Amino acid sequence: MSEAPTALFPNPLLPLHQQAQAEFQSYEMLEIVSTFGQPEAEYAAIRKSAGLMDQPQRGLLELTGKDRLKFLNNLITNVTCDKSGKSHLPVGGAIYSFLLNNKGRIAFDLNVLEIAERTLIETDVRMIEPLRATLDKYLFVEDVALTSQVGKLHQIALHGPGALAALQSAGVAINELQPVGGTPAVAATMIFDVPIVVWRDDPAAVPGYHIIVPIEGVERVWTNLIALLGQPAALGRRTLRPVGWAAFNTARIEGGRGLFGIDYDDSILPAETGQFERAVSLSKGCYLGQEIVARMHSRQQVSRHLVGIRMENEALPLAGSKIFDD
Repeated sequence: MSEAPTALFPNPLLPLHQQAQAEFQSYEMLEIVSTFGQPEAEYAAIRKSAGLMDQPQRGLLELTGKDRLKFLNNLITNVTCDKSGKSHLPVGGAIYSFLLNNKGRIAFDLNVLEIAERTLIETDVRMIEPLRATLDKYLFVEDVALTSQVGKLHQIALHGPGALAALQSAGVAINELQPVGGTPAVAATMIFDVPIVVWRDDPAAVPGYHIIVPIEGVERVWTNLIALLGQPAALGRRTLRPVGWAAFNTARIEGGRGLFGIDYDDSILPAETGQFERAVSLSKGCYLGQEIVARMHSRQQVSRHLVGIRMENEALPLAGSKIFDD
């Protein structure tokens, strides 16, 4: 077992992971589980059943106030309300979007989750405070309040074809959700008498059900899921298995999902990410960096593009290496 040093963003599940003899890896300012000791079995769970993943690297920002969706719509690349400001992202709806700088480069990427009376922005936990400060800079007379939920809400996820069935087996009254961009993609419900928000995103190219839990209830949810569904059943199969970053990262790379802060950074334009279609609306009005996005799209000229490659052998190139096609 590798020791997990103190992180800037404390994880309420860390003691449980240490007891399970998990191996940890650095994620810049925090530590995440690399593996629970069986990366091949963890990968198989994501592909064949359900992998239960802790996500301390993800954070949430809450927006309240009647102008919140119109305010967001004026800043981000995707649509949260129409031009009149009267038709809004419905309760249970979700979109993926970028927030750009004035040069059209990506400053933040975010999932916008609409819940009754409030909107949650889900993004990298390290970006929550910079994002809050950036949004606050553009607040003038709008009825919008921005509140960080770091240390208040915690997120875990179930990835795999059995993710929904696992939640239903745990007593969650939920039907199939649509991936971000569809409706409904978000549901407020209960699990083990703990209020949760469940939303769907499929970064590993299998159904992904993300569970937002009050921090005081996350240990209960995690342990009960493993106790109820994580034990070997017939033929030694498990309904779910705890998984770490190593298995998830392999699955999401195979699934073609690039991650901001890992595969691309703030020097990149939206058209270069491979995420343009799901993150950018070409029919909405003005937003930060919109002129540059529109110009590049009209010219259909992109100097670089994030893509996946398949190697003929197991020797993988180091990050930053040049790849040549013979």
